[in-house]
Amino acid sequence: MDYIKELESGSSPRIATAAKKIIKNKLTGYCPHLLNALTQVMKKPQYWNTQCQVIKAIGMTNCIEGLPLIKEFINQDYEHTVLYKELAFAIFMLENINGINLSFLFESIDKGNDMQISGCCAALFYKKIIPNNDDIKKIIIGISPYVENEGQIITPRCYIAAAAQLWPKEVTKDFLQECKKSKWPGLIDIAENSLLGKISKIQLV
Repeated sequence: MDYIKELESGSSPRIATAAKKIIKNKLTGYCPHLLNALTQVMKKPQYWNTQCQVIKAIGMTNCIEGLPLIKEFINQDYEHTVLYKELAFAIFMLENINGINLSFLFESIDKGNDMQISGCCAALFYKKIIPNNDDIKKIIIGISPYVENEGQIITPRCYIAAAAQLWPKEVTKDFLQECKKSKWPGLIDIAENSLLGKISKIQLV
């Protein structure tokens, strides 16, 4: 438990560094310390980067005890909208520990917060989830409108195009062909590789 002191230090840089190392080394056992650190740093909006790192660590280390807290946080208003993405990523990760549960993704699509949708899609891609064909169709319809500033930001369809590498081609082919029309060369590469059943070298998560 090398990083407890850092997480309890109250220092934003030290907390962020500890969270990054916990993620990188896939360490477990830090759940209560991560939650305490998050509670503290969320009080200070200027610590948004540290907030993101701690939230991601909670999701990546299966800190299921944190689910009620981060669900509470995601319903608040943030100037730094990337927080919605990290919170959604963590929620989806934790809700899919013991099986496939797409309900939060569909709730996010209904809500219409593109960063929140991106977070869910990033987690879906990361966990290599293969939904049933009907759910794949619903996901594609739900995420397809979000194309603004693609490349400057990673849109939901970038994650879904990457995830589609494992999905049935008869369901995803038209979507991937549409992705090939993107103005961002990265998505074109991702879509072309998924059509071939290959993983793109572009790092998304």
